[in-house]
Amino acid sequence: MGKLIRIGTRESQLAVWQATRVQTLLQEHNINATLVLIKSDGDIDLQTPLYEMGVQGIFTRSLDVALLNNKIDIAVHSMKDVPTQLPAGIAQAAVLQRASHKDLFVYKPSALSHYDWQLLNADATSFESKFDLRDAAFTIATSSTRRRAQWLNRFPNHDIQNLRGNINTRLKKVEESNWHGALFAAAGVERIAVRPEHSIDIQWMLPAPAQGAIMVVARQADEDCLQACAVLNHVATATCTKVERDFLRGYGYQGSASRQGWSRYACHGCLNDWMGEKIAQLHE
Repeated sequence: MGKLIRIGTRESQLAVWQATRVQTLLQEHNINATLVLIKSDGDIDLQTPLYEMGVQGIFTRSLDVALLNNKIDIAVHSMKDVPTQLPAGIAQAAVLQRASHKDLFVYKPSALSHYDWQLLNADATSFESKFDLRDAAFTIATSSTRRRAQWLNRFPNHDIQNLRGNINTRLKKVEESNWHGALFAAAGVERIAVRPEHSIDIQWMLPAPAQGAIMVVARQADEDCLQACAVLNHVATATCTKVERDFLRGYGYQGSASRQGWSRYACHGCLNDWMGEKIAQLHE
């Protein structure tokens, strides 16, 4: 393909890392590409909690508009941010091989001993038999309704604070605050190599559908770009994330309920309300 592909991306360090990864993979197939940085609505307002903004595609809409207006040729997204129904005229071009699907707990080393955090990370049965943090007055930060709901389901007495901004900004806020810790997607902090020493994967928390995966989209009518990006598609990741997003689509986006799901050889899903009450659980 002789055409220079314009890759649209948000301006954050993580978004640029992901777009650069796509650029590198295209260049390995002798396809020239350049980055075009675009500010998203979700990057402009960093104070309002995401659940209060009430807009689907808050991190993808600006790139969709640029794509449809022919200002870029493809857009690169964290797949978990992409609405399950793509806008008319836009098609999924590729899904890159997935990184970690897990959530990460970044904690203050002075808050609890490392042993206690290891217990926090244990499965429910062994955790409840050894130690119980439900009566402790901890403050945990996250802007994710899914992480909030699952955390409160397990620790209903904890206080959850809103945490917005790019990864480095959020890590700095945690360091400077009086919070006990905060919740992140493991893939994000690992991709830009800023995973703190005092952090631990949360084994019991179900991730967002498609968490850890990168999606490339193009105009539906642009056969050249769709064909060029097809070489980047990781079939196993694309298959699993489709199952997860189908699960999400089945429950829709209405209300304040939190949906989470992960697929490998089986599908595990859960539906919680805003305060952490479990509404439904699926294992297939």
